[in-house]
Amino acid sequence: MVGVDLAKTKNKQKTKKWVLKRHAIVCNLLRPIFKLYFKLKYKLTVSNDEKKISSPALIMSNHSTTMDPFMLGCSFLRPIYYISSDDLFTIPVASRLIRWLVNPIPKSKSKSDFGTIRTTLKVLKEGGTVAIFPEGNRTLFGNNWGIDISTAKFVKICKVPLVLYKINGGYGADPRWGNKIRKGKMTAGVVKVISEKEIEDLTPEQILSEIKSTLTTTDLYEGTKFKYRRRAEFLERALYYCENCGSFNSLETHKDRIYCKNCDFKAEYSEDLKLLPISGNLTAKDTAEYYTKQKEALRNIVKTNNDCVLFSDTNLKARLIQDKKRHKLGKVDMFGQANGVRVVFKREEKFYFFNNLYGATILGKRKINFYLDGDKTLQIKGSKRFNAIKYLHLFELDGENL
Repeated sequence: MVGVDLAKTKNKQKTKKWVLKRHAIVCNLLRPIFKLYFKLKYKLTVSNDEKKISSPALIMSNHSTTMDPFMLGCSFLRPIYYISSDDLFTIPVASRLIRWLVNPIPKSKSKSDFGTIRTTLKVLKEGGTVAIFPEGNRTLFGNNWGIDISTAKFVKICKVPLVLYKINGGYGADPRWGNKIRKGKMTAGVVKVISEKEIEDLTPEQILSEIKSTLTTTDLYEGTKFKYRRRAEFLERALYYCENCGSFNSLETHKDRIYCKNCDFKAEYSEDLKLLPISGNLTAKDTAEYYTKQKEALRNIVKTNNDCVLFSDTNLKARLIQDKKRHKLGKVDMFGQANGVRVVFKREEKFYFFNNLYGATILGKRKINFYLDGDKTLQIKGSKRFNAIKYLHLFELDGENL
């Protein structure tokens, strides 16, 4: 009897499907609601691309707004199975509901995940369509994050058509560092389809080049205007360096202006996404150029300041994530150095050396994850103007072995 029961259990596990009819029903019910919402809120024009692709297929898109997955889904009549950050699966109650409704594919942001590959292949085998944002993160400065060669190798493994989908105007309408939607124009739709046969004939390097060139975010250079009178507010979530006086953590914003507390620097963030100097020195024309300059300035400081504190933030919220469960650690203070971060808890303090971490990434607008050993994640969340990117830059620069 036991043997028979075990056999039945194994067969049941083997035949359990990922792609279910209810996912299509849910998507068909929600799609017209989202289309209307995006039209009114974002002035989004989304193309109807269902006939452009076969099934199964792999979709890749640039990532500019919080709502990108829903915008992408409006172009198709089929359910889309998104490869999503595993942080999505740690939310009590909501995570179970999301799984039941659309069943996304979990992926760790910190490391390669063979489970993600296996699940993707399973979904494709069942005739499903999988979507991924290959940058792994929303743009913070208007330019694209890097895309690794492993993404192109992943395309080769899938052996299905590659659909390249582009969302235009997302950075202008809903910048990651901002708090409000800005009035402007957005478009979204399929740009290119690469057939399975074409993929077979391309090298991973050629595929990667195709993905990068097609999905390059160009909002900063289109000249489209996005209207909002407080459009610069919270830009200090992304910018932490004053180009005029060279100080760190001194920038503040108000309405359409960004300025430095330590000098006379002041600039306007314009409706067409440019940085316009008002007083002080400013050579960066937009946030993407400013991003490059501030990281280079930090790189120069890190070379000669290995042990001193470069950044500090107080009254932050900390939690430990393990086995998809969140454990609150209370309020902490954090101090960033060239080789790691010191976190002061209520009863102790710990120093996390960057070279001992498995990875680090920013989430949302003001959170950063540090990936520890044993599948543990230390998550730090700051106040509404907290800048997390500076700590990520310290981690990345440590990996450069300066």
